[in-house]
Amino acid sequence: MHMIERGELTSCKYTKILLLLLFVSGLCAGCLGQDPLESRVDKLVRNLGNEDQEIAYASAYALIEIGEPSVDSLIKYLKDEDSQVRSIAAFSLGRIGNPRASKPLIETLNDLESEVRMNSAEALGELKAAEAVDPLIELLDHDNDEVRGKVVFALGAIGDPKAADPLIELFGDRELGDSAAIAVGNLGDGKAVEKLIRLLDSKDSDIRINSICALRYIRDPASIPFIIKLLKDKSSEVRKEAAFALSFFKESGEIAQMEQPLINALGDDRSEVQEAAARSLGRIGSKESIPSLEGLLQDKNKNLQSAAIKALGEIGDPEAVDSLVATLEDEDWLVRENIVNSLVEIGDSRAIDPLISLLGDENHKVRKSAADGLGKFGDRRAVEPLLKALETEREREVRQSEVLALGELGGQQAIEGLSRISTDMDEYRFVRTTAEGSLEKLKGGEAGNASSPS
Repeated sequence: MHMIERGELTSCKYTKILLLLLFVSGLCAGCLGQDPLESRVDKLVRNLGNEDQEIAYASAYALIEIGEPSVDSLIKYLKDEDSQVRSIAAFSLGRIGNPRASKPLIETLNDLESEVRMNSAEALGELKAAEAVDPLIELLDHDNDEVRGKVVFALGAIGDPKAADPLIELFGDRELGDSAAIAVGNLGDGKAVEKLIRLLDSKDSDIRINSICALRYIRDPASIPFIIKLLKDKSSEVRKEAAFALSFFKESGEIAQMEQPLINALGDDRSEVQEAAARSLGRIGSKESIPSLEGLLQDKNKNLQSAAIKALGEIGDPEAVDSLVATLEDEDWLVRENIVNSLVEIGDSRAIDPLISLLGDENHKVRKSAADGLGKFGDRRAVEPLLKALETEREREVRQSEVLALGELGGQQAIEGLSRISTDMDEYRFVRTTAEGSLEKLKGGEAGNASSPS
């Protein structure tokens, strides 16, 4: 059974169906003299079994919106003879979130239909029903991987440490191992750390990977030396996971342990490991890694090159500005765009002139990023170049960014330019509207703090 998400019901077709259902239910209430809300709930619950699943799920989402008054009826229909009704009732109860539904949902974990078990398990996770932990653990032996997957989710969401060992037993499962690892991490069980560290020596690389994954969520500093050791694992996938996991440890003492091993990993013989190390060095703000990351700016592997660019931006040290500016000559427009973003993050004024030059770049996305960046820098030296760029720019999105930048920079020259654009009937309407908004902001005195005089 396809689970219809709420977003799928926002089209005109589904909205009309829902409105029709509510209208009909309202008429019935009037005819029978029932309480309107009670009658509407009754009508919607009975529609859960409609052959047209669009109508069935439209009814479910209407019941979810009604909330508490729907709970008793939905609980009753958990025992309906139609498995579709039971399944969607369980789905709805989880999203309403009333704890009164926990016990009935636990009973439906034994339903003969896998779809009902799946939705009941997921609903219990949504409810964070602690009393469901033992029955859910028993269901980990179910022969349907989809059911077990929902059980793993539920146990992770509930967060009872007693689920740690049963979930860890799944780490070698190719279908559920990664989900189980995330669930164990979500438990935040410090007692599980010792066992997870022992599993880092497993002969099964999947178990090693999933143990690292769980440890990165728990974030116990005692695990750092053991994860660092795996940066030299024989499996590149394990090395990649270890490099990624280290970025989750952010305390200064933790960074001191792992900074150099991550820098060393930039020399790994597999680009995916190098990339993970570069991204982690960026996340932990490693200034020591700047020279090594700069050495990757000309790498032929575009993913690795982009990771180095982004990392330098995250580190935010002006030391990297010159090497980033030099790389703006790269023929790949995405590389140039990434460099613009990193230069803006660093915030050094040496980037102003290079960004002004990029207003004439051959790629419109680079021109847009340059205009956005100039607005963020707040340096009025960019006003005249932005106005000049607007004389020839044809892309609407770029023009809008240039107008927004002028609004951020302010000054008399910017105001005059925005005034012309806001009244130019040949201008894109959306750009005119943006210019009007920028003018209102400037005239309201909100942009008087730009870094250079007009």
